[in-house]
Amino acid sequence: MRTPATTGTPAPTRRARQRAAAIEEIKTLARRQLAEQGSGGLSLRAIARQMGTASSALYRYFPSQGDLVTALCVEAYDSLADALAAACDTQPPGDHTRRWASLCHAYRRWSLEHPSDFALIFGTPLPGYQAPPQATAAAAGRSLAVAAQVYAAAVQAGAADPGRAHAPAGLQTGPLWVALASDSTPAAEPALAGIVLTAWCSLLGYLVAEIFGSLTHLITSTDLLYEAHVRTVMTGMGFQPALIESATT
Repeated sequence: MRTPATTGTPAPTRRARQRAAAIEEIKTLARRQLAEQGSGGLSLRAIARQMGTASSALYRYFPSQGDLVTALCVEAYDSLADALAAACDTQPPGDHTRRWASLCHAYRRWSLEHPSDFALIFGTPLPGYQAPPQATAAAAGRSLAVAAQVYAAAVQAGAADPGRAHAPAGLQTGPLWVALASDSTPAAEPALAGIVLTAWCSLLGYLVAEIFGSLTHLITSTDLLYEAHVRTVMTGMGFQPALIESATT
């Protein structure tokens, strides 16, 4: 009896596998450089030397140093978004306050565990480098999309009241926010967008001060301070006070 032909995606060729392996090795070595020496230490020549190849060979995979940085940025954004989504999924779907609190703590945990990636996407990877929106926007927006959806669900369920958040009147959302909120109609409202963005910027500001700044020299109990900061942010977003207390203790 003849075996039916298999219909599916053909296996990658040996050449394709070798190319993929080389790209992963380049990115791994680049991340190691960033972790050990900072953005100023990123060198394609040094990567080539570690790989035992000519530096010109690397340009077959990344036409420029900027292209390599862009690829690393996309992966860092995706890693952060995956961590936030996974943290939310550890909480009951109906416990919207705890899901938001879990998201906030996952944001900090990822940032502290991946300081070089944090610096890559929230700092200055290379002098004069500008991340091309067409390459990074989708990945960069995933984290905000997760945050917007969690907060929109909290508002719908009555766990948060945006009326207590004092969002300024007359806000208008840009096309990027509209695209991010496409799967969540309430999140498309300008007032809600302003609340989420204000909260997100506040959390990011804390993390920048902790990772780049002198916060750890100013106070030793940064864990406790972040707990309090999260509660302050959630209060400002209009989460129910009793729910905040139960979700953050």
